Amino acid sequence: SSSSSSSSSSSSSGVLSTRVEDLSRRSATAVRLEDLYKWGRGDQNIRLQFARFLHNEIAVRNAQLCKELSVLPWGLSNTDGVKAVIDCFSGYVDLLANHPMPEKIEDTEGFTSTMAKILEDSTQVVRTLGSGVLEMRHQIGEEAYEEIRPEVDHILDRFFMKRIGLRFLLQHFIAAAEQHAGVSGIIHSNVEVGQILRSEAKAARERCRKIYGISPNIVVMGDGEGSHHLAPMGSSLYGRPDLSYDREFTYVPLHLQFSCSVLFQNACFSVAERHLRRKKRGVAGEMPAVQALFSYGEDEVAIKIADMGGGIVRSKQHLAWSYFGSVVDEHGPESDAEGSTSGACRQQERSQLGWRHSTPLGEGNPTGAGLPLARLHARYYGGDLVLKSIEGFGTDAHLFLNRLGHNCEHLPHGVRISPSMRDSSLGAGTSLHDALGPMVQTEVAHLRGRLTDFRKERAGSVARLGGSLDFLG
Repeated sequence: SSSSSSSSSSSSSGVLSTRVEDLSRRSATAVRLEDLYKWGRGDQNIRLQFARFLHNEIAVRNAQLCKELSVLPWGLSNTDGVKAVIDCFSGYVDLLANHPMPEKIEDTEGFTSTMAKILEDSTQVVRTLGSGVLEMRHQIGEEAYEEIRPEVDHILDRFFMKRIGLRFLLQHFIAAAEQHAGVSGIIHSNVEVGQILRSEAKAARERCRKIYGISPNIVVMGDGEGSHHLAPMGSSLYGRPDLSYDREFTYVPLHLQFSCSVLFQNACFSVAERHLRRKKRGVAGEMPAVQALFSYGEDEVAIKIADMGGGIVRSKQHLAWSYFGSVVDEHGPESDAEGSTSGACRQQERSQLGWRHSTPLGEGNPTGAGLPLARLHARYYGGDLVLKSIEGFGTDAHLFLNRLGHNCEHLPHGVRISPSMRDSSLGAGTSLHDALGPMVQTEVAHLRGRLTDFRKERAGSVARLGGSLDFLG
């Protein structure tokens, strides 16, 4: 087989195969959402064309991910975790090379099975890559890691955004094998946000109860359903408001489910943790409910999930978006402090204290993937995820989701310039600002610090010109 030939993928030695190197130099093909929707609704001939396109495209994108991982700095590419992920993606390149190009309609069934195998096998990537990051972190020490944390997070953001695009193609093709009214692959013409929120709320409560023995109630409002009389915190809404305004919402429910799962788990865990600490002190009272509100706007659907789990320490809020962050929290399970383990902090066992990012990818995943990945899933279509926290009280998570037009036609501007409409490489017309995306205050501060260091280094060798550069900060 080709796995034993010189052209097969072998990354355990740190060297990519000729096949992977060659494919990694090719350009990935940007696919418009309009076309993906049409392909998912097409006849068998269209599906055959889709399969032929993916036969090359999936190989190219996997090879590019291999190449990107193989050149990671700070010794990351030499960690066992990263090597294992490279081996995994390299194996998919070989798998596709050994699978004949689909030539007839009958060939699509076997090709679909191959796509399903790639999709299923890659579910452990987050866990494995996380182990590589933690391995590197242990090798260089905590102080050195804090210096490079922003760069590591940027690299992981870029990698996982590419992976979202790759998995989108796989999931869409596999799901499109079966036709359903109002559905094209994984794109649904009218996503029922309320149903998804209530389903993920139920799952989050069950998981919270399994871990802590207790769980807060979750109130979901926005579609006129439900029976709870409480209003979301900070609002004047009561009863059962209907904020759908008879509008439809074309979107990818799988991505919405992922983000909502993460946010509900974060909220439930933080409320449960705080309630147990207060109960130990004899001041617990009634455990407050987590409250979710959603509204169908003209351009986007907005979801707010609010908890009263104690909020996040302001000086550490940037860690909510940092991957695999593990810092000892001064407000641990045995602490009597009122402060913050909410919205972005989860307490595991005493020996594994860390910033909480729950992830529904299965048991054993490293802490620190859920919130960054949930934000990337929203940004993939030009949306966003924002946290607003009050230390000592709680956290509001605001999830903004761009509509994918009407059946992916007449797409809004935010979607047209989003990562979902282009490949993961930077085109000639892409600005650095577009590539980086929105930057939070801590990221801006980090860049300013680097700029200051750069100016000091250049001061002795560059002639000072007249004028001012104060506009740079």
